[in-house]
Amino acid sequence: MKLVIFGLTVSSSWGNGHATIWRGLIGALARRGHQVIFFERDVPYYANHRDLTAIPGGELILYPDWESVLPLATRHLADADVGMVTSYCADGEDACHLVLASRAPLRTFYDLDTPVTLARLDAGQAVPYLPEQGLGDFDLVLSYTGGRALTELQSRLGAQRTAPLYGAVDPALHRPVSTVPDYRADLSYLGTYAEDRQRALEQLFVAPARRLPLRRFLIGGAQ
Repeated sequence: MKLVIFGLTVSSSWGNGHATIWRGLIGALARRGHQVIFFERDVPYYANHRDLTAIPGGELILYPDWESVLPLATRHLADADVGMVTSYCADGEDACHLVLASRAPLRTFYDLDTPVTLARLDAGQAVPYLPEQGLGDFDLVLSYTGGRALTELQSRLGAQRTAPLYGAVDPALHRPVSTVPDYRADLSYLGTYAEDRQRALEQLFVAPARRLPLRRFLIGGAQ
């Protein structure tokens, strides 16, 4: 199968949770003989922290602006088995219109940021990576979050068919290893900054660390 994906980034794992997920998924798809074409807008903050320049069994297309890449994207979608747009795609609305207008047998949207999507709807704010008409025209809507979030994607954004595709990592890269003394801790946390989880981090990690000065707390991540 050929999958054409318009996403936030796979080339830089700096300050986002998308790249790690996509690298694992793309590697697994490649090992099964599938081809992934990943379109990513070339923005300075990811270019300055780029740690991947090619993807296995497929092609990474970095583009400066939507108008310049539109002809190439249209050609790739013409023979694609799956067309997909993800949350926080830099040209999400345009990419959604292109995928929905294509003849791809499966036109999908993958929301890797469903809590953010729903929170913006609660606040009456626009969700820039979604088409104005919502998600009802997609054949399948995937979500990083399961449970009630899937129902809300249907009731609030019109998604017809939903399924969870939870966060994951490539076990060939992320696996238990021998203990490194410098990183021993009573409690550790690795993640990127996100406004919606900062309060929980303060309550469950930072506050206990302040109350237990003789214990060792280890935190790591971008931003």
